[in-house]
Amino acid sequence: MTDNPIEIPQNLRDMSEQSLKQAHAEYENLTDFVTKAMGMWMGVMPANPIATGFKDVQDRVMAFAKENGESALTFAGKASKASTFQELLTLQTQFAHDRMQAFTTHTQELLKLIGEALQKLQHG
Repeated sequence: MTDNPIEIPQNLRDMSEQSLKQAHAEYENLTDFVTKAMGMWMGVMPANPIATGFKDVQDRVMAFAKENGESALTFAGKASKASTFQELLTLQTQFAHDRMQAFTTHTQELLKLIGEALQKLQHG
């Protein structure tokens, strides 16, 4: 590490933070739209064992997508406040590590849910 880290200019950090606020508002609009659209879609689907069996999977996928989006926005908020490139790199490394752990957990959980849904189909 250097004793004199290169500092990110404050005006760039301010502009980044303002852009993040706009992105967060648009993200909220998008998640509301997708949630409503998925609800309407499931409402018009004919009742069948396949649709019923995979409702839990669909709900978890939506929850994972929201978690990932919120995590990215949180990271962006922290990154916009970073005052040095070293701080930004540390934040990015931690974010990547956390997301890879979440990806592993999400994959395991989805495989379990899909397996349960398939078992219900076979027994129902």
